[in-house]
Amino acid sequence: MELACRKEIIELHQFFEDWFNGRPTQTDESFSRMDEVMGDEFVIVMPRGVKVDRGPLLKGLFDAHGAQPGIRIWIENIRLHADNGPLVIVEYEEWQQTDEETDSRYSTAVFRKKEDTPNGIEWVHVHETWFNQE
Repeated sequence: MELACRKEIIELHQFFEDWFNGRPTQTDESFSRMDEVMGDEFVIVMPRGVKVDRGPLLKGLFDAHGAQPGIRIWIENIRLHADNGPLVIVEYEEWQQTDEETDSRYSTAVFRKKEDTPNGIEWVHVHETWFNQE
């Protein structure tokens, strides 16, 4: 399960980088990767403490196509915390770099095993916290 989580985290963040750079065409089909892997009850707590549910998150991401040309996103220090039954908890660092700045955040993600997704898991919950911020 750890390998599936690693693969999913890296692949989804590569999707974000490509999407924000406007690399795929902005279509429902090219965006389907997001819809496939976000659980129906998905929620994310953003680094500033704002909670966003699945629907508004997907709409905001779809609308952000090409909004950050030149952004680079990468993941470091993926660590499995728990693998119990259908749920898995993983921690990782997300780094984003633009021409102006580099920022980073700790992320804790809860996944649920789901066979009909690209890596056999779906995202249930993410909580992000800034680090290296003053």
